[in-house]
Amino acid sequence: MIKKIVLALSIFACVICTSCVSRLGAFTVISTKNIDWSRAAEYKRSNQKVEGTDIAHIIVIIPTKFNVTIEDAVDNALNQVPGAVALVDAVLRYKSFYIPYIYGQTAYIVEGSVLVDPKLADIDNASETLYYQAYYDRDKEFKVSKLDKSDYDEMQEKYQLN
Repeated sequence: MIKKIVLALSIFACVICTSCVSRLGAFTVISTKNIDWSRAAEYKRSNQKVEGTDIAHIIVIIPTKFNVTIEDAVDNALNQVPGAVALVDAVLRYKSFYIPYIYGQTAYIVEGSVLVDPKLADIDNASETLYYQAYYDRDKEFKVSKLDKSDYDEMQEKYQLN
């Protein structure tokens, strides 16, 4: 009789203490941001995998957050990388468990590679060299203009400023 009670309590404890994780789907691209697809060729795919979660804890019977959303999970993942606009090859999961009157959790979890817009991340512009010319015109007004690298090189050769 004692073996049956111990077995029943063990099964009950296993059922109560397990969590449920469901894979909701796999996405080629998932984002909560506006993406300019006409510039898609400029975007860089990072090898870095990120994970974002939106989680609510349930303490006794009181939730710490009333609404968990996929959007918040995606935003949390994208905010980890500067200039991130989307997750590529992403997997979305839902997780929940509850030990009655003690503790529980419910969460959305998204994981994937990051698609980065270099203009937003300022990766390419950080090492860019800018060229300017300044001169007085005939009316003795001081003027400044931006030059391309080729124009700058031509001026260097023309005036032998090296």
